[in-house]
Amino acid sequence: MQERPLHIKGQFLEDSAKIGQPIHYSLQVVHAKNQELFFPGIQRQYGVFEPVKKEYFKTKSTADGNLDSAVYTFRFFDIADYQSLSLPIYILQGGDCTQVFPKPDTIFLKRLVPHPEKIDMEQVFKEMPIPTLQPKTDLKNVFIYGVSLFLMSGLLYWFFGKQFIRWYQLYRLWRKNLEFRRTYQRLSRSISSQPKGLQNLEKAISIWKSYLENLIHVPFSTYTTKEMVDNLRDKRLVKALQAIDSAIYGGNFSEKTMDSVKFLTEIAHGVYQKEREKIRTENQKR
Repeated sequence: MQERPLHIKGQFLEDSAKIGQPIHYSLQVVHAKNQELFFPGIQRQYGVFEPVKKEYFKTKSTADGNLDSAVYTFRFFDIADYQSLSLPIYILQGGDCTQVFPKPDTIFLKRLVPHPEKIDMEQVFKEMPIPTLQPKTDLKNVFIYGVSLFLMSGLLYWFFGKQFIRWYQLYRLWRKNLEFRRTYQRLSRSISSQPKGLQNLEKAISIWKSYLENLIHVPFSTYTTKEMVDNLRDKRLVKALQAIDSAIYGGNFSEKTMDSVKFLTEIAHGVYQKEREKIRTENQKR
């Protein structure tokens, strides 16, 4: 029997919105009953659209297949006349995911002030207050202070520049690692098989990917599982990510899920240690 084609539709529930006003985007997909797919999360920004929340609805059976849907709440602060959005659906195929996008939908901006060409500039200038003129600064003193500061900075850098740069790089690396571990561990303690617990799991994985992106400058948020394994060079990562995806998107929560969460901490710590050693080595060569 031939498999039914995938039907996906994404649209705004409002025609227009003010800057900062919550807007709603509906994402629906009709697919074959044996086809496994995922909806995008809300842990990252989609263009100018900042996600606020995501509401997922239970699967319904129709004559054309299974119907899955979700409503996303966004805000945007861009002053363009209109904005377009197309959220993808992720289809699970073997050990990888394929993105399928619906036709983009557009929402228009409700302006509270007129366009620039409609503003009466002559009237604006008449109503603009004129500030009191201040006495001019003595340029000679400014030049002397500037040269003195420049020479002092140069001497400090000559004697302590390399050590300071190394210390600052290591401090920033340590500080980011500390913030990551605090947030990741806090979310890990709240992970469970309940909907709220699975949301915490999804947030924890998103934070893990963002931390590694900032650490080694690799876009893990857009990478497939295979690409992550190729970069981190640890084949155990495949089973860990599959177990986590199965819990988030399929509800298959088990002890393997928590073991995988702990394993990702080990991966992050190992990358952190390599970056620390890299900074020490590079500074010693200079």
